[in-house]
Amino acid sequence: MNPVVPAIESLATSFNSLGLWRGEQNVWGKRMNANTFDRCLYLWMHRLGFMGKAEQRLMNRLIRPGMTVVDVGANIGLYSLFLAGLVGPQGRVIAFEPDPDLVALLRANCTANGVGNVEAHHAALGSKADRLMLQRLTINSGENHLGSKGREAFRRPVEVDVAAFDALLPGSRPDFVKIDVQGWELNVLRGMEATLRESNPVVFVEFWPDGLRRAGSEPIELFSFVRDLGLDFYACDDGRQLSEAMFLDMAGRVKGMNYANLLASRGGSPLA
Repeated sequence: MNPVVPAIESLATSFNSLGLWRGEQNVWGKRMNANTFDRCLYLWMHRLGFMGKAEQRLMNRLIRPGMTVVDVGANIGLYSLFLAGLVGPQGRVIAFEPDPDLVALLRANCTANGVGNVEAHHAALGSKADRLMLQRLTINSGENHLGSKGREAFRRPVEVDVAAFDALLPGSRPDFVKIDVQGWELNVLRGMEATLRESNPVVFVEFWPDGLRRAGSEPIELFSFVRDLGLDFYACDDGRQLSEAMFLDMAGRVKGMNYANLLASRGGSPLA
């Protein structure tokens, strides 16, 4: 590694962790706390409408009071709290976040908002129980990921618990599952196979082909696994069903850090 990189990493980490970034913002009607520059910026981007508008509209359309929702990759809890408001006091949000700093903020934000229907788990989801290294990006914890080997620049790795959803919460019947795990989506779905076969949820997936490949999977594997579960993929913008050819064409067009939000469900488009 270039000897300059550790020095830059140290400076970036120090800047990101300055106490002046600590504070509360009102985002989507929720009291949200951050303790680093990157999470403060994340909240500002949502507050100003530069991030999350499409996701917010979609969830408003699909989520109903009393539902059970699973939030995989909950970060500091903005979406968990938003979903908790949509499902109401009779509903339930089951949130998973492996980063110890972020899950602490997730729990603190739930407390700050007096929310009691979010169940926060300090764990990553995967295909089986394990202990893996979570690669935490120094200046953007929204891009934390599992699945990389060796040391990468500008990362602070930490070993985390990984659990299979089916083993952790057997018999669960979620109505909606949100998965945003930077390419680890297929592993999460494999660990939820029994749940997805025995219930009828709508699954929201951030489809990032490059991240999927980084985690050791190919887009066709994701498509085939979802199809084998009896689910179909649908575009979030217009609700059209994606054939295998359309899905692979999308995988070829969505390059670099770009991604596409998709829905998976059985019995027709959830947006119909």
